[in-house]
Parts: sequence; structure tokens; C-alpha cells
Amino acid sequence: MSRARELTLTGVLLCATAAALGVPALYAPGFAALLASGLAPLWVRLSTRRCALELRTAAVTAEEDEPVEVHVTLRRGLIPFPGGTLLPWPGAEEIGLRAERTIEIRGQASIPRRGRHLVGPARLRVSDPFALAAVDRASAGSELLVLPRIARLDPAALAFLEGVGRSSREPPQGLDSLQAHRPGSPASRIHWPTVARSGVLMERSMRAEQDARVLVELDAARPESEEALDRAVRAAASICLHLARHGGCLVLLAGEARPTVLGADLQSWPGLHARMALIAPGTTLRRAPGSQRGLNLIRVTASPDASGAEPAGPHFRVAPHPLPGHPTLFQLAGCSAQHLDGRRQAKAA
Repeated sequence: MSRARELTLTGVLLCATAAALGVPALYAPGFAALLASGLAPLWVRLSTRRCALELRTAAVTAEEDEPVEVHVTLRRGLIPFPGGTLLPWPGAEEIGLRAERTIEIRGQASIPRRGRHLVGPARLRVSDPFALAAVDRASAGSELLVLPRIARLDPAALAFLEGVGRSSREPPQGLDSLQAHRPGSPASRIHWPTVARSGVLMERSMRAEQDARVLVELDAARPESEEALDRAVRAAASICLHLARHGGCLVLLAGEARPTVLGADLQSWPGLHARMALIAPGTTLRRAPGSQRGLNLIRVTASPDASGAEPAGPHFRVAPHPLPGHPTLFQLAGCSAQHLDGRRQAKAA
């Protein structure tokens, strides 16, 4: 039984006792109890009838652990709240309701893991001073895309990436050449004069793609844990951004059919960074034959071993758990970088 009903029953009993025993003094508390049990819920309902609760964030994307400004606004109608509390967002400090018509709260929230997250909702609880009735309201949450954090590179990592970006097993091609049209390429690349002359579908090859000397692969198959995959994604994002700032690279993400050209202008970086945030465990690489020809290959993986996924040929492996028998070149975002010759590695005991 609710407290309002208990108070109503108490008022009825007091009034009945006053009438039965002829004790007029009991009428006052009896009527007071009946009045309070009826007015308290009515006050709570009327005060929340026209209230509006809104939560919004100052940005739609943020890196892991990056503070994001959150703004909560509560507006009420003409009838003031009898009492209650407001929880601006989960984890924030609960505050008591004030007499103002509009209450605005600003603060910061941070999320430690990549992916899509919902900030909020803000929760309002209006109740009377005697806790006889309560009404709960909640705002809509604000969706936030949390991007992989970019890790600081130590001198060993910087020296390695600068060296691998300058070296290549084959020299880059010439500028603005033509090549056979590849399925999935945008129509803007098609060279229509050549198509008109020869009837063969040809496309322009991008200079940034020709000049790229490094292919970075991010594999999400068989991760040891979600935390291991998060570390691998952070390492891949940090490597790609550094290589882009020093000439560019190609990036092949798990589940994608073709590499993304990441040039020094960083035009493709926002979209690439966002897709890295959404990579799910178990997503495998779709490596095309010959996709690493003439390129230095950096393979970033969260798998604890190399069985069944190691490329055929020399490459660099970056993973949370180093393989035995290979020296570590540098460490980045909780991952170790090693050079492998492409032969299948025996599983560590």
C-alpha cells in the first residue's frame, strides 16, 4: 500500500473515531490527513505537466577519455515543483530542485572506450515533502561517437616509422597514370576520353595512392579480448596518422574490400578514424592478391598468435602480445612491433 493510501485511510479512521466517540478534536487531524493525501499527488502531477528536460552534448565525436561538455536544461510550467532531485547524467552528482523556472547545468563527461555511446539520459524525480507521491521524467540521450585515442610515439617508434615510410621494395610509379577500372572505384576516377577512343573502361590512379610506400592493415579476427582489440586499434590509428603527416600511406581495415588512401592533406582521415571506432571483434581482413606489392606492410592485430593470418612475405606485426623469438622494435599504445619474415610461426606453448 502506498503512503498516500495509508494517509487517506488514517484520515478516514480519525474522522470515523471522532464521529463515533464524539471527540471533535480528532476531526482536525483527520481532515488534514485527507487533504494532504489528495493535494500532494495533485500538486506533483500539475507541476510536471508542462516541464521539459533536455540533454545535449557540445560535440558528436570525441576521442577516448576526452572530456565532452554536456548541457542539461530543465524548464517547468507556472506551478513550482514541491520538491525532488535532478540527476544530470549517470555518474554526476544529484542536485535538489530549486525555485527557478529554468535550471541549466553544465559539466563534462568522458567515455574510456571507442564506439557509439549514449550520454545520458538526464533523470528528474519530483515528489512532495512527505514523499506521498512522485513522478519520474527522463530526457533523451545524446549519441556520441568515441574515436580511438591517438597515442604519443616514443623516439624508437618515430625512427622506425620515418624509416619505413622512406624505404620501399619498388619505386613509386609516375604521376597521374591510367589503369584498368576496378570494381567499386568512384565514377569520378573514370577517364572518359580513353573510354570513348578505345571502348575500354579506364580510370585515373591517384598520386597519393601511387606515392604511398606503406600499407597498414588492421585485423580484428580472433582478438584475445575487447581490450586487446582496443589497444590494437589505438596503435593502428596512431601509426596511420603519423605516416599521413609524413607523406601518406594506404590503410586496409577489417571488413573493407579496398585500401583507403590517406594522404598528407588528411582529407580521408575523419572518415577513416570514425570507421576504426566501429570495428567489431571477429571482423576479418579481405586482402586482395598482390595488394602489398612494392609496399612495406604493417599488420596490426589483436590476435595472440599468427596462425592462419600471417601474410606471405616480410612484414611488420604490431600486436598487444609479441610473438616469441622475435625482437621488439618499439612499443605503442600497449602493443609491440616486430619484424617477421612471412613464414608460419609455431604457436607458443
